[in-house]
Amino acid sequence: MIALAAAAALVLVALAARIQSRREAAPDLPPAAPAPPPTLAVLPVRDEEGNVVPCVESLLDQAAKPVIRVVDDGSRDRTAELAAGLAAASERVEVLAAGPLPDGWRGKLHALAVGMEHSDHPWLLFTDADTRHAPEILARAHAAAALHQLDLVSVAGRQETRGLGEALLTPPVFAVLDALLGDWAAAASGAGPAVANGQFILVRRRALEESRGLEAVRGAILDDIALAAELRRQGWRTGFWRAGDLLRVRMYQGLAATWRGWRRNLAGIFAGRAGAAAASLAILLGPVLGLAAAAASQRWPALFLLWAGGAAASAMLRSGSGHSPWPALLYPLDALATASVLAAALVDLRRGRLSPWKGREIRVGS
Repeated sequence: MIALAAAAALVLVALAARIQSRREAAPDLPPAAPAPPPTLAVLPVRDEEGNVVPCVESLLDQAAKPVIRVVDDGSRDRTAELAAGLAAASERVEVLAAGPLPDGWRGKLHALAVGMEHSDHPWLLFTDADTRHAPEILARAHAAAALHQLDLVSVAGRQETRGLGEALLTPPVFAVLDALLGDWAAAASGAGPAVANGQFILVRRRALEESRGLEAVRGAILDDIALAAELRRQGWRTGFWRAGDLLRVRMYQGLAATWRGWRRNLAGIFAGRAGAAAASLAILLGPVLGLAAAAASQRWPALFLLWAGGAAASAMLRSGSGHSPWPALLYPLDALATASVLAAALVDLRRGRLSPWKGREIRVGS
């Protein structure tokens, strides 16, 4: 059993090393364009009183000087009030109400559609309230679009975590996502799969309007990936970049919100990908079953080898995504938590109803 445990540990470390090498090979966004084209930043918000002000302030600090439209999607807290205060303080900030949600539309997509109306800006930036943007990110995204003749540029930022609950789940989930993505260089240039991150999508207005992109994906579970795929299907070019030093995001706060959020997102990511889901569960749970077997048979050297391999792989992946490596010492708790969330997401897909979002039910196919 010691030989099997050693082999399994080596496999885990090798998989982690492969993911990390691809991360390190990801190209940087090119230097900022000297005169970025006019851009309208559309920020949909719903119950974001803790996020709307710092997010808009980071957009106001952009070297590219976008006009910012905050679209309130029926907030039940002070979000609309705070956004109005931002608009009163800066002529570059506008506030709109999304209005009633039409049948067949997801709330965020409808808010984006409302936000881009009655504007002639040739480029649109779609972003989320939990983002914090470095001053040069928009100008550098424009430079990436020019370099590779892209019609959509999306950016993956650094996902911040606080507390053990967030730290257990978020870094390993992103390791799974990076494994699914594969080659970052191909993704950036537009040669890889059609992938996007709704936290930062810079899109050419003409491409969006001519493809009727928002309307085409209005009911999608993961609207960002669906939008990139739809534009790509119609002949437009999309690119996906890794830029953890330019975009910071804290997606979920606390264990419960992190669990619900990733349960919903993983359902969208693995919809129609049964093979990838099965492979991910096998990689996550296989070593855990080995640990249980070693403990039951009191084969402590084998148990230690498996634990050491899993902890080393976890620490490597956490450091590579900008997170503290120390929660890796709790392996296999992080692997179990990630597998549990993925399994719950697959159950949700099967029953056709996902984890709700801010009071709104999400049905698959609706």
